[in-house]
Amino acid sequence: MRQLRADVSQHMRIETNAQAITGIFRMQANTMANSLPDKDQWVLVEGPGPGEAEFLGRWLLAAAAADRALQERFKHNTTLKQQISSLEIVYGIRFSSGATKFLELLMKDLTAFSLSVEDDWIDLFAVMADLGFFCLTGERYQMTLPSGTSGCAIEASLLKLAATEHHFCLHPEQMIHCITKIDAHTWHSRLESLSWMQRVADRDLLLGEG
Repeated sequence: MRQLRADVSQHMRIETNAQAITGIFRMQANTMANSLPDKDQWVLVEGPGPGEAEFLGRWLLAAAAADRALQERFKHNTTLKQQISSLEIVYGIRFSSGATKFLELLMKDLTAFSLSVEDDWIDLFAVMADLGFFCLTGERYQMTLPSGTSGCAIEASLLKLAATEHHFCLHPEQMIHCITKIDAHTWHSRLESLSWMQRVADRDLLLGEG
């Protein structure tokens, strides 16, 4: 009987924490004003230098580690899948799949890639940005190694995204910094015009690694 009461108490704490996280983010999301037209919202992501195979390998491994941490979190919080059912139905939530897709986009010119808020991968991008796989520097994001992707952190990020749902549609743009398509193209062209050494030096300065 004592064990049953303990289990019920723990379940109630998990539910309360999830509701608190979701409620707080809903209030924050409702206060965010974005003047861009709904469909003209993009993110631009700059990658590391063209020879950074070690960084990219560690980045992919971090995504795989996040997948394992999420599966462990599902075991710990059995109600989580229900709370993020709108995400699970569409994606099955695989960080390694998203990381592979983003790396594929980067490989097109080894400089940067952009995503529209209409893109199928933008929801997962928003979560990965929240976890530290991407870091905002000015008007663009940088691919970065997350400092930690614990199950609790992943759960909180997924609940944030779930809290953006409105009329059965998720709004990941409430979690990320967006620019217009023209601005994304302009920034991308500017980055491509730099020598890769200059671009990487600038990137290091932006990330405080210079």
